[in-house]
Amino acid sequence: MDLFTRSKNPDWDRIVNIHIEEYDDISKMYLEDGICKLIILNDGNVTITCNGIKKVVVSPALILLSNEKISLSECMNAKASVLYFKSTEVRDEFTPDRIASGEFESEHGKTVYHDYLLVKGFVDKSDITNRIIPISHSLYIRIKKLLECISGELSIQKDDFWPCRSRSYLMELLYTIKYIYPENTIEIDDKNDSDMVSEIMQYLSEHIGDRVTLDDIMRKYSINRNALNKMFVKETSMTCLNYFEKMRMSLSKTMLADTELNISEIADRVGYSDPNYFIKVFKKNTGVTPSVYRNSCS
Repeated sequence: MDLFTRSKNPDWDRIVNIHIEEYDDISKMYLEDGICKLIILNDGNVTITCNGIKKVVVSPALILLSNEKISLSECMNAKASVLYFKSTEVRDEFTPDRIASGEFESEHGKTVYHDYLLVKGFVDKSDITNRIIPISHSLYIRIKKLLECISGELSIQKDDFWPCRSRSYLMELLYTIKYIYPENTIEIDDKNDSDMVSEIMQYLSEHIGDRVTLDDIMRKYSINRNALNKMFVKETSMTCLNYFEKMRMSLSKTMLADTELNISEIADRVGYSDPNYFIKVFKKNTGVTPSVYRNSCS
């Protein structure tokens, strides 16, 4: 099986190392080393065995794999969508050997480190349990929507930007997962506050490209402004909307650095219908315009 997509235009020979397969039987999926595999368990359940450890995974859930020697058994109606991709599609330097060496762990504060976090969950050498992530129905819908966007770009190839756009949706999907990866979840002494803040963070991640107001959040979670911001300031040193803005800016920086999408499209993807306002917010957060930031990353 070819785990890549080739350009349909003979005049523009290009290969993108991204491929999507749908499986009615997850045991038939391809387990080649050197390929990151994002498994979206759509239905049923499956038992994964890795290094002698067995784990039952119940849908809906995500499974992040790379080079593990695993076996799949007891696949009870286990239907899955599998996104295959090479880590070099995020950044050219993210070869399996360089990632395995741990060299990017020392790059805190740099753009390359933030990009590294997008793929770290797939290559984490900790217990396989940490890379099995139960997800809510709403997050499942969000992930499937992004998967459809990737699939559409790979199959339709409506213009010469299809490789860039498919990669951008891949990074948006990985960015969404980064916020729910166990290592990045927050811990709060008060369990009720922990549940609330985690749920709101997930909601914001799911709606990063939508118009979301503070009133929307307060109505959805039946909480007043002061209580909401008190929880967020305690855990993030930011108000809820400031946290959402930082989240959007982080994704926009990834897209500016690693894709060739124009600034207007990036602005729209992170929830700003007015590109000029996006530029203003971006400069407030980073000290430079999106164009200057992009040039500094080249």
